[in-house]
Amino acid sequence: MKLSSQDSHRFLRIHSNEMKVFMFTKENTLKSALFFLALVVTVTVITLTIGFGGNKSLDKGSRWISLGMDEIKSIEQLNEDQALKINSHLKELNDQEELRTNKDFQNTFIEEIRTENYPESAILSVEKTHIRVSSPLNYHDGYWVTKVKLPNIFFKGTVINDMHIDPYTKRVTVYAKLQVLGRTVSPAQVGPGEYVTDDDGNKTAHHPNSVYLNGSGQELSESDGTGEWWVKHSWVLDGEGYMNWELKPEEDYGEGTWVDGILLDDGITMKIGTLSDTENLLGFNTRKPIFKDNKLTYEVIRWEYENNESEPNEVFTLEWNYKTKKSAFDGLRRKPLGG
Repeated sequence: MKLSSQDSHRFLRIHSNEMKVFMFTKENTLKSALFFLALVVTVTVITLTIGFGGNKSLDKGSRWISLGMDEIKSIEQLNEDQALKINSHLKELNDQEELRTNKDFQNTFIEEIRTENYPESAILSVEKTHIRVSSPLNYHDGYWVTKVKLPNIFFKGTVINDMHIDPYTKRVTVYAKLQVLGRTVSPAQVGPGEYVTDDDGNKTAHHPNSVYLNGSGQELSESDGTGEWWVKHSWVLDGEGYMNWELKPEEDYGEGTWVDGILLDDGITMKIGTLSDTENLLGFNTRKPIFKDNKLTYEVIRWEYENNESEPNEVFTLEWNYKTKKSAFDGLRRKPLGG
């Protein structure tokens, strides 16, 4: 079929426009692919930094940065250039640890992306990451171990506090256990409503605060045979408290005591105990990191009110050292900040 001159021009015009659309689509597809590749490479680099080799694998800050990157990936309102800019900033925090506490560097970036009208959800994700990597509360976050004298037992007991902090939410969670010669004495390794009986006939009940941990990052309410029971004490600093039962083994744990946790004025010491019930001030613990001779340790002091005194008395002090053992909660090793 022979086309007229007018039809020929129309045909060429249509196909020319189709070619332009095709080239535009191809160019944008390539751009999107390159953006996605760059984003994946950046996050993969951080993930590899977290997961393999050397002290970097013990760096909790890198894990917070990786979480921030995951949040950025999930924000659909961000365009490609915005997402790349934020991830480049977070990668700088990962690679240059001194920037994690550089407030000028962080505030300048926040003001810059706010001026450029970035989505508020993206700005919040960056601010949360800044708080999580810069907070002195990170000195508390670690796998802490101490020795204690036990009544009627020749060998000392080992107390473990696997302590996790989210500096943004101020949630503190301690997974604790008491061991003697490597054997867990408390909490009893039995489920709710059950007891364990020792060679002398002494019974220990299921601990009311206990949760089952198998390294999966989840707390279980029953055993699956792959982990252990741990006593969980968790509070929000200057916020939500919890019902507390002590770590020691008991046949009957009773009703428990409501306790709260606050952060003292020094910005680093925690105070946990009967703080809100002024008519029933039983006592409290203070927890803080100790820096001495370029070494980081941890200190827990027990304070109690005796004989209706208005001021508490120091009952005992425990000094803790951190270990780079796997957390029973998520199966990951870490060091506290400064460790």
